[in-house]
Amino acid sequence: LSRLLEAHEIILKESREGAKQAAEAGDDGTNDLLISEVVRTNELQSWFISEHLVALPMVQATTNKGKDLNA
Repeated sequence: LSRLLEAHEIILKESREGAKQAAEAGDDGTNDLLISEVVRTNELQSWFISEHLVALPMVQATTNKGKDLNA
């Protein structure tokens, strides 16, 4: 999920930059498309995914004797 969230954040960054360039070029249609569809959708998806992430370290698998299996 964290990788998916990162991908949405990349899309948001690039879409906002594209919308800014479109606005500066006077291309209102592209700007509207990027803001109303791409950015809005990805903001919602980013929020939804982030609500499912928990800020905890990865779980370490151990045997019943406490030996670290990840070592």
